[in-house]
Amino acid sequence: MATTTKKPAAKKSTTAKKATTTKTVAKKATSSKTTAAVKATAKKPASAKVAETPKLGGEISVNGNKIIQTVQKEFSKKFEYLTLCFIVDADRGKSVNVRGINTLKRISEVRKKVSTKEISIHGRTKIQNLEDYFWKELGIACQVGICGFNGHKHYFPIGDWFNEGSLTAANEWAKGANCKKVGATEIKEICSGNIF
Repeated sequence: MATTTKKPAAKKSTTAKKATTTKTVAKKATSSKTTAAVKATAKKPASAKVAETPKLGGEISVNGNKIIQTVQKEFSKKFEYLTLCFIVDADRGKSVNVRGINTLKRISEVRKKVSTKEISIHGRTKIQNLEDYFWKELGIACQVGICGFNGHKHYFPIGDWFNEGSLTAANEWAKGANCKKVGATEIKEICSGNIF
């Protein structure tokens, strides 16, 4: 019977082991350099300026804790040619002798209803839906207006062409009609007393 003898396992040469170890050390060194480079890139240089706060975008939230004038400022910052006027209930729908309410109060202080329905004001919001929300859900009369139209300091456009349109469309129309941009002065004028 023939016998087979096992060959002893070949030993790795010391040179091969050293080469493998050298490669591993080289990989770790490269990895450390890469990690250090990424960390260095991620750090903000001391001379870098903090980015300015972007213009208000997205949606404007409405809640009971918000001061009405804050809502007005946010609204006119987003829609530069439109005003959001909060008016005395009896003057709702009037075109002359329209009086504004005290907008330094919080929404919770002037609302006559408490609603679980929330609204976020954005460019696609229809003017009629916005006005209806404040009236039907919170019991606060408001109207979207413009400034400097056809000799009027403040003006509330009427008709479906305006009220059924979106806030973005109304803002573009007002811009095209050479209406005045709304600033701090215009917001102050619609805060109480006679608006027009």
